[in-house]
Amino acid sequence: MNMFSVAGFTLLICMTILSTTEGRPLRCSCPGTYSGRPILSKAIDDLKTISAGPHCKNVEIIVTMKHSQKKTCLNPNKDWVKSLKEEMDKKSKVNKIQ
Repeated sequence: MNMFSVAGFTLLICMTILSTTEGRPLRCSCPGTYSGRPILSKAIDDLKTISAGPHCKNVEIIVTMKHSQKKTCLNPNKDWVKSLKEEMDKKSKVNKIQ
């Protein structure tokens, strides 16, 4: 009986590991995206890009606003979001060099 408990526990651990990616559940982080008026880069504290993969079929761009620390998901297909991402990437590279 004890051997079945160990096997069951091992199975449970394996299922838990397989159902997460980098500690995240296998699901999209952004249930919806903002695609309204452009957000200025000076209002953004951080921009994070999550590539499409087994957790989500969509590329996800999540910004953290400076003053409120509110996280907002952006529509990666909008031109202003693409420009914003490029601008933030350039700033990030400059900061790493200094």
